[in-house]
Amino acid sequence: MKALAILLSSVLALSWSPATLAEEDGADLCSDPGVVFVFFNGVQTTLRGANYAKAEFHRLFGETSPAGETIKYEVLYNYSEGFEDFVETFEQRLKEQEGILEGRFELFFEALRGGGPWWDQMQRVTSSAASVLVGLVEWYEAETLNNLTTLVGNPPTSANYAEHRARIENWTLEGKKLLFVAHSQGNLFANAAYDFALTKVSSDSVKVVHIAPAAPTLRGPHTLADLDLVINGLRPFGTVAPVTDSIPGYLDRPPGVTGHKDILGHGLLEIYMNEGLAVSERVFGHVVSALNTLVAPEAQAVPGFITATLTWDGAGDVDLHTLEPTGAHVFFANPAGHSGYLDVDNIVGLGPEHYYASCDPNHLRLGEYRFAIANYDRAEGRTATVQIASWNEGVLGTRSVVLGGATEEYPAYLMFNVRVFQDDTGELRTEVW
Repeated sequence: MKALAILLSSVLALSWSPATLAEEDGADLCSDPGVVFVFFNGVQTTLRGANYAKAEFHRLFGETSPAGETIKYEVLYNYSEGFEDFVETFEQRLKEQEGILEGRFELFFEALRGGGPWWDQMQRVTSSAASVLVGLVEWYEAETLNNLTTLVGNPPTSANYAEHRARIENWTLEGKKLLFVAHSQGNLFANAAYDFALTKVSSDSVKVVHIAPAAPTLRGPHTLADLDLVINGLRPFGTVAPVTDSIPGYLDRPPGVTGHKDILGHGLLEIYMNEGLAVSERVFGHVVSALNTLVAPEAQAVPGFITATLTWDGAGDVDLHTLEPTGAHVFFANPAGHSGYLDVDNIVGLGPEHYYASCDPNHLRLGEYRFAIANYDRAEGRTATVQIASWNEGVLGTRSVVLGGATEEYPAYLMFNVRVFQDDTGELRTEVW
């Protein structure tokens, strides 16, 4: 019954197929990158810090690949455990002193990476600041190693990678070349991402560059400094990658792109992307080599200003439903809406299903988009995941739900509301709830 509905809907939609729409899209609201440069952050890195690193990669490698293709930079952020513990410990230790630094835990990171004007000033007026710093450096190093050894010995389960997998699913559907660059703990996540990507595309279409890998196994070339105290601290707990480069001692190191050093020899921006250190040349060479050798997979879906990707964890038929601002209901029986198109439908299992809203301003409608899913048949108990992304803001949200009984064409689970609007500058933005 559903197969017949899909056939009829396909015939009715021939006047506005994904291929036809793709020819009209892209020039006005979004460009279609050929390469996605994905950064996986390391241990105890804030989202702001991860985006800082992404911006630095963008500065160094530019907006086009050696083949002339547009490069889009994104972060697949991993929420490092231990950062909250660090903040709590910092607060506790400072309360035992004069209390003048209470609430200023960010100053520790300045000091850790070679001091800074705030910390220098505090040391002049606070007699205990220097001793507090020494104690916190020792504690921080121990906590970082504990965090990493726990992850190496007990890597996160597949459930922890849901957001990463959904994004990779979308990129491979759209025929993107993928370059994964990972630092420290991020290498554990990059390995899992690479292995998942290989279930979708060949190894020619996805490459990994490892920087200071905390992972015992590698999926690509790596760089590791001899005085990286964090990775050296992992050696007693198991095999780590061999050293590739020497770096000067702390006092002889030039500051990195942040203007600071790193007392532990592990910082991405202070050590491995520091153009004043020879170790950075190996990292740059690995990235350029990967960009030169990537091969695009065959595209199965069309990029959009906003996209929705649905997957689930087994057999059965789960359907993605989109209600557009005009009231158009886009699903398998009506794949062409006023703004977008359901260009990938799966009736067997696992997914994906894919909806995109047009990049052509003549088609894209402002207003609220509602994304819901239905267990059409045979998917009770399956975990279904929907990820929403926008061209200019990346991942907007990822949510999962355990499905109940079949409801056929009725979408029983509302997953996202997304509002597309113009801000005060006229730029198109999104709001998600």
